[in-house]
Amino acid sequence: MQDHFARALYEMFPEPVVVVDRQRMILSLNEAALRQFGFGEEELLGQPASILYATEDDYAACLNKRNVENDPSPITEAIYAFKRKDGTVFSARLRSTRVDGPDGESLGFIGVIHDISDILKLDKARRNARKILDTALGAIPEGFAIFDSEERLMVYNEAYRRVCGPAGPFLHLGMTAADIIRIAYEGGHYPEAPLGSPLAAEWIESRLFDFRNPTGHAKVFPYANNRWLRVENFKTKDGNTIALRIDVTAMKQTELALERQRQEYLSLLQNIPDLVGRFTPDRQVLFVNRNYADFFGTTPEAMVGTDLLDHVPERMKEPTRLAFDTVLPEEGIRSKEVLHVRPGRPETWILWSLLAVFDGTRVSEVISVGRDITMQMQQQERITRQTLELQRKNDALNQFTGTVSHDLKAPLRHIAMFSDMINDDLQAGNLEDLPSYAVHLRQSARRMDRLIESLLDYSQIAYQIGNWALVPLSDAVTDAILNLGSLIRAADARVDVGDLPVIRGDAELLKRLAQNLIGNAVKYRRPDTKPVVRVYGESSTDTDYLHVEDNGIGIDPRFAGKIFDVFQRLHRDESVYQGTGIGLALAKRIVESHNGRIELDTSFTGGARFTVAFPKDNGSAKE
Repeated sequence: MQDHFARALYEMFPEPVVVVDRQRMILSLNEAALRQFGFGEEELLGQPASILYATEDDYAACLNKRNVENDPSPITEAIYAFKRKDGTVFSARLRSTRVDGPDGESLGFIGVIHDISDILKLDKARRNARKILDTALGAIPEGFAIFDSEERLMVYNEAYRRVCGPAGPFLHLGMTAADIIRIAYEGGHYPEAPLGSPLAAEWIESRLFDFRNPTGHAKVFPYANNRWLRVENFKTKDGNTIALRIDVTAMKQTELALERQRQEYLSLLQNIPDLVGRFTPDRQVLFVNRNYADFFGTTPEAMVGTDLLDHVPERMKEPTRLAFDTVLPEEGIRSKEVLHVRPGRPETWILWSLLAVFDGTRVSEVISVGRDITMQMQQQERITRQTLELQRKNDALNQFTGTVSHDLKAPLRHIAMFSDMINDDLQAGNLEDLPSYAVHLRQSARRMDRLIESLLDYSQIAYQIGNWALVPLSDAVTDAILNLGSLIRAADARVDVGDLPVIRGDAELLKRLAQNLIGNAVKYRRPDTKPVVRVYGESSTDTDYLHVEDNGIGIDPRFAGKIFDVFQRLHRDESVYQGTGIGLALAKRIVESHNGRIELDTSFTGGARFTVAFPKDNGSAKE
């Protein structure tokens, strides 16, 4: 019965079974073996077992594996290449069991052959797939790794090994994420967590927390030697963790360089004297520097996010609104000079430049730059004033040259004429009129001398004063009256002096001014009227005035301008009113050297009244 069941099991066993004797001659094969090798039973019985092996090397390896004398183990197992009848080769696992007799001697062997060709094919395919995967992972420049649900390393590439720094050489499958971080930390891989620092444990714990609780958001931190690493973790549905580690040093360095440039740009904008602002098309403040905000009496923080119109003066709101609403792509930079009058601050000229940045035809941003040009405008005003003054002086010089030429030639003509007459009478022997001619010659010479002296006085008065000082006009008038004492007494005149202002100027020149005006007032008196001269002053917001009036013969208003010209005399008879006609010209020149003006009051009818106006802001600023 047992033999029957054993025979049935042998025949029905699904794996090929081959029985050989001690000399490795085939004694028996089951049906599975015959099907596997493709032989008939009669073709194999009595044949050496080597007929079943693909090569002699495989058969020799099997013999070496089973050395009866030296190997006490009854069972051996190994993989060999076998050959079918049709010559095809397959790989199979041979499990060989030694059969011993009652006396312990080996009778033979039973070999069970398990075809593993399909398994080997699958293993080859797996190895090929792994090779492809390793090649693909190696080609990825980013560090890539996969950890299982127990945080053990399953897959990683070369880039991941490199970014792990000191932990890289120790990486192996099954290594935990915590071990990798710990080894990298102990190797000084994380500058933010120096070895042994109090914050190191907290920093490491935060890295593990990020690994275990990924949010999908990348984090960037320094690592290794001045390098930057971007860390991203993703959880898969099966609980695995995908770790991406990307070296972003170049990008971070660019970002830091841009940030440095931005800070330098902001520092430049904050320190340049110009007023700089950036605005949306509807005037919302994006940025203003300190100078811009200070100009409008506020701070950059208070202006950002507000409407620019909330900060400009009321009179500037509409022009500002119009400037923003009318920018055009083809216009370029628009500039305008604006005078700003702010409470408690000096008047300021600003050159505003407006530049619109366009996205196609749509305004995306407006840039406004203001430059303080107050000094330039003041300089321009001074140049304009000086140009007009130079023109006036050139005109006066031309007039002066003509007048002087004419007035100096008059006594010379007289001298020449009487010299000719003397010469003619001498030749004729007529000496009777010579004394009269000599008198005329002396008078002409004296007149010419007085003219030259007057010209010297006129020329020595400069248009600009070098040393400005505060001068009480009362002192200048008092000194002038003292100098005119003999003239005043001879004319039995009275000079009344009222309140006079204190002005900035040259004391000596102001004394001569008063002396000329008071002297003229006494000189041109009425023959039958006691001369009375009134000298007084007054002041307005920006001007001080000096008035000199008399009850004399007066001046025809038609000559109100001409009387200030050099050598202009309205009375030719010097026997009554002596003079050279240069007194009022000298007065005018002294007044103009003080940046003032002098004029005849044509509305005054009781004699003559001269008014001198001195600006209160007189002084070095006008030089």
